[in-house]
Amino acid sequence: MRPPNRVRASLSPLVCAVLLTVSASLGALPDGLYRVPPEIDDVRRDYLETVLAPISRLADFSPIVEESFTSGRRVSIGTDANETFRYIFFVPEIDGEFPLSSAGTYIVRRRRSDGAIDQLKIFLRSDPGFFVRIQPASGRAAMSVFIAGVELHRSIPLPISIEDLLAEPFSRIVELTERRVDWGVIYPRADAVDYRDVALMASRARSMLHTLPDAEDGAMDASGNLVFIESLVLQDQEPGFNCSGFAKWIVDGLHMGLYGSFLPIEPLKVKHLDLRGHRWSDALEDERDPYFGLDWTRNLATTMLSAGQGGREVHPEAADVRSVKYHTYVEDVGYPVDRLAQIMYLLAVEEPGNFYIASLNREFGDAPPLHQHVHVAVLFPYLDDRGRFFVDVLERNVETSIESLNRRYRDDDIHLVRVRADQAYTPPVIRN
Repeated sequence: MRPPNRVRASLSPLVCAVLLTVSASLGALPDGLYRVPPEIDDVRRDYLETVLAPISRLADFSPIVEESFTSGRRVSIGTDANETFRYIFFVPEIDGEFPLSSAGTYIVRRRRSDGAIDQLKIFLRSDPGFFVRIQPASGRAAMSVFIAGVELHRSIPLPISIEDLLAEPFSRIVELTERRVDWGVIYPRADAVDYRDVALMASRARSMLHTLPDAEDGAMDASGNLVFIESLVLQDQEPGFNCSGFAKWIVDGLHMGLYGSFLPIEPLKVKHLDLRGHRWSDALEDERDPYFGLDWTRNLATTMLSAGQGGREVHPEAADVRSVKYHTYVEDVGYPVDRLAQIMYLLAVEEPGNFYIASLNREFGDAPPLHQHVHVAVLFPYLDDRGRFFVDVLERNVETSIESLNRRYRDDDIHLVRVRADQAYTPPVIRN
C-alpha cells in the first residue's frame, strides 16, 4: 500500500487544552528521564486509513519512517504477522534506533480471521515491562496497566473505542484515567543521582563475586575470618559463604566503610520468639529453625539502623518493608514472589537509595511440612541515567535476577528489610 501524503498540521485548541490539563495533573515532569511518551498522534492519524484497511492489503505495506511534527521525533511504521494476527506498529526513535519497546510505541493487533482489532498495546516507558493493554469492550475499550511486567490495574473502562484512541494523543488516555491510575508512579519526579549509591554498591559487589567461595553454614566473623555460623568454628577446608553469610558480607562492607568494623555473628543469630512463630513452629525451633532467615535479615538491617543512630536500640521489626502501594503485607511472610518486580519498582520510586535483604519462605519438609524461611538474597533496585529500571539480584556468590527468583519460588513468598545504601561500601576481601 502507498503511504498517505503527510501535511504539517498545527494542534487544535482542544488538543492543546488536553495537553495542558495532563501536564498540570502530572506535575512538572523532568524533560529527560521520566517524561511521558513523545506524542506521535499526527503520524497515527495520517496512517489511520492504512491501519483500518482490509487486512489482506496490509501484507503489501512496506516499512517507512516518518517525522512527527508534534514531537519532532522520527517514527517507524511497519507490520508483522503470524498465523493468527496481523500487527501494525508505530515506533518512536530513540538515539538513532527504533526499539519496539520504545516509550510511546503503539502496536495494533488485528485478527487475521475477520480483520477486527482485538488489542492495542502502548509502551509507557522505554522498558518492555511498562505498558498498557487496551481491548475492545462493548463498542468502547478497557485498559489494563502493567508496571515492571506485573499487572497493576485490570480492565479500566474507557469511554472511547480503540479506533478513536488511535487518532488521539497519549495525553488523552491519561486524562480519561487520571482518577483511576497514579500516573506519577509511572513517571516519577526523581533523579538518577538518588540511585547512585545503590547502583555503585551493586557494581562493587558484583566485581568481587568471582573471589567468593561457597560453603554451607559459612559466614565471616568480626575479625574477617570465615567460620561456621552455628558453631563459630574456623573453616579450615574449602571455606566459603552460604546465602545468609553472603548477605552479611554485603552488610559488613557497608558497616566497615561507615563505622570501621565488621559485624559479630552471635547478635545476628538472636531469635525473636515473641514476634513470630506459632504453636506448630515453636515445637520445631531447635530441630528445624524455621525462622532463621527472617531473624537473620532483620538483625542485619536493624544493626545498620542502630549504628546510624549512635548505637541506640531499635525494634527488631524497624527495617521491615510493611507498606507498599497496591500490595498487602502478611506478617512475617511478606509478599508473593510473583509480584516482586513491581514491588521493587514501587519501592525504588517511593524511597530511592535503599537496597533490600530478602528472606524467601515456602513450605518445606514432610515430617511435618512447615513454612520455613529457607533462603536469603540481596536486591538492589535503581533507575539509571536513562530512566531504565533495574534490579540487581545477588545471592551466595552469583548474580541472578528477578526472573530467576520467580522460576524457583513462583508460588512462594518473600520478606524484605531495607538498608540505606552508601558510597562508603567496600566489598570485604576474604582471608582464609
